[in-house]
Amino acid sequence: MSDRQFVRHQVAEDSAASAALLAAGVALATTAAFTIMMSSPSIRGWAPDASSSGGDAGSNVQLKPDADGKASSRSATRPSRTSHPSDISPGQSKPAGPVVDNSKPIVPGVSLIETLVGHSVEGRPLLCRRIGDGEYVVLMMASIHGNEAAGTPLLNRLAEHLVENYKLLAGVTLVLLPVVNPDGVESRQRYNARGVDLNRNFPAENRQNSSRYGLNALSEPESLAIYQVINDTLPNHIVTLHEPLQCVDYDGPAKELATSMSNFCPLPVKKLGSRHGSLGSYAGVTLGIPTVTFELPGNAAAQSDELLWRFYGEALIQAVLHRHPASL
Repeated sequence: MSDRQFVRHQVAEDSAASAALLAAGVALATTAAFTIMMSSPSIRGWAPDASSSGGDAGSNVQLKPDADGKASSRSATRPSRTSHPSDISPGQSKPAGPVVDNSKPIVPGVSLIETLVGHSVEGRPLLCRRIGDGEYVVLMMASIHGNEAAGTPLLNRLAEHLVENYKLLAGVTLVLLPVVNPDGVESRQRYNARGVDLNRNFPAENRQNSSRYGLNALSEPESLAIYQVINDTLPNHIVTLHEPLQCVDYDGPAKELATSMSNFCPLPVKKLGSRHGSLGSYAGVTLGIPTVTFELPGNAAAQSDELLWRFYGEALIQAVLHRHPASL
């Protein structure tokens, strides 16, 4: 996949000092790199205030063309990196795209890059973290519905675990969007600040325009940011965390991935069907990217982070280790 774009960090080779660097790196990762993600009392994870947005998402940002100048051949319906779908109306918010990274190598063999990929309706920054430097890309996201925020601490814990056990990242780049709908999380409601269901706002073939789903596809800055991350990273498979249907749902060619995750947690595999304009419909069906909707139970938000990790952490690790056959 020569056209995949990443802002990459080269890290030091393992050496006689690796053990010392690892110990220091893990401490730094847990106390610095992820502290901001875990600091918000409203979601037990990272949810920045509007005051920390730091201005326009697109300031000092330049989108870079593909190295070979060609679009991805995975699907004829995949949008190009430098354009937006035709149904984005004039004056609509545009995605921020990749931003220069502010991270540093934290342990031998691991790079961690943080980018600003947009802002919510109320101005809260949407941050994307990339861990690892492998060719196989796994995209995970949580809190696309503001009242389904239990997935955020799980993704934070996954990131910490992979930093501490970085050999699990061999050949993988993990892309994380821990809080997709920070305005909804702040108000503890399903929708974004304009009352739109972000998980019905994608340009899937089955989408429906409405005030609740968006008057047109990608009308909301949060869903537009997800679209751009998919467009920029070209993930091999996607996992999105939801509540409360207590199952492992899937769209597109993701049954094997769903089964693998289900084998390591108490959630059964259930094919719920593609919802109108959902991420599963867009990424899984329209684009053909294996997409799993990991539905936690309804009481997940009441559980401790430790208990959530004990029950569902291994399933998320398996999602990182999984390889879709068509991508090999």
